[in-house]
Amino acid sequence: MANTLKLKLQNFSEAIATLKQAVDQKENEFIKDSIIKRFEYSFELCWKTAKIMLSEKFGVDVYSPKECFRELRKNQLISDKDTEIFLQMTDDRNEVIHTYNQKFADELSEKIKKVYFRLLKNILEILKKQI
Repeated sequence: MANTLKLKLQNFSEAIATLKQAVDQKENEFIKDSIIKRFEYSFELCWKTAKIMLSEKFGVDVYSPKECFRELRKNQLISDKDTEIFLQMTDDRNEVIHTYNQKFADELSEKIKKVYFRLLKNILEILKKQI
């Protein structure tokens, strides 16, 4: 199973790199769409990588992103504040994949650039240290 974690971690790292490329661009409608799409798959890889790590290192099985982030907090890998942001991030990810609203997309793109990208990079480093 350790190979699965390493592979997921590599995929997550590559996803974060693609998100960084989009975040670093001068924004227009296409870049904004790219930021949001890259955020979506980076988020998925984030929680699924953390899920595997929690199972392997702590013997904890989780079945949803929110449960995963709460367990990361319970195991002292992320702070209360970061947990709250991850829970909001989960809600935002759910909203953007189930509905499309231009105003929300604009707001989400800004959140990704200002808050979520940093947090995803931080959790990547935390997960790397757990291997």
